[in-house]
Amino acid sequence: MQWPSARPARDLWSALRFWRAFQRRHPGLFPARDAALGLRSLLLPQRLRHRHDARRFREACEVVPHGGGIDRVYVRPLDVSFLWPSPAAGHLWHPIEQEVLPSNPHCYTTPPVRLGPESTVLDIGACEGLFALRILRGGLARHVTCFEPFPSMAALLRESAALNQLADRITVVEQAACNHSGEVGFRTDLGSDSSQVIPDPPPGFDGLRVRSVRIDEWLAERGQRLGPRDLIKIDAEGADLDVLMGAERTLREDAPQVAVTTYHADDHADRIHAWLRSVQPRYRFRLKGFSFWTPHPRPVLLQASDHGP
Repeated sequence: MQWPSARPARDLWSALRFWRAFQRRHPGLFPARDAALGLRSLLLPQRLRHRHDARRFREACEVVPHGGGIDRVYVRPLDVSFLWPSPAAGHLWHPIEQEVLPSNPHCYTTPPVRLGPESTVLDIGACEGLFALRILRGGLARHVTCFEPFPSMAALLRESAALNQLADRITVVEQAACNHSGEVGFRTDLGSDSSQVIPDPPPGFDGLRVRSVRIDEWLAERGQRLGPRDLIKIDAEGADLDVLMGAERTLREDAPQVAVTTYHADDHADRIHAWLRSVQPRYRFRLKGFSFWTPHPRPVLLQASDHGP
């Protein structure tokens, strides 16, 4: 869960040092206005941020029991409801805010990404499905395929799609997207919104084992292709580059848009950017925000599109 920093002065200095070094390596990729998008998380003291989040959640959302230890959360600004394991409270403002406010650096659909009523979207790491529900309700996609390997969250996502009368436009794939088809480890002890794929589980791994699939193979099996108006959205809790590598042929041949989180590992912003550039030279990039809830500040989100900003 994304809480504000407990060491703001040190983190601000660390972010500034990272930004200056990154600018030298990649001139123009991470301008100051985009790097500063996450600063509010740093500047508010933790206690005030917690109160702020709880207040915003109460103002924007209505929570009613759904039964069986599940809450139904209605998000007024989006006019959608999603299901969440009880209790649904102020901590959920973080994933909600990124869908409500385009100024949040975690928002996937800001320029250069362009979506429309005919777009197809692959949502990798769909969790509660709020992203998919939001873009469909807003006319930003024709269909969304949600990859969610956590069985309980996949079941809630299917039910949420039906609650919003979107079941015919959301496909839930209860598999992990990664760079090999077969089986991977899956940690569920980190919380419903932070479950983690382990591509190569070590000996003695005691988490779940779930089915895995490469995006290239999944698309080929269905005779489906993505294009420059479509989107692959990825929030894979550290397996983000692995997911991209499993879609290399699609990215190289068809250049779909990409929005991928880069804050789960210190080197992901560099590695993911370099890999995408090598695979698809037509891409133009935007990097946004800093995480101040991680051990070190890291860029939050990389977007890639051949449409330009």
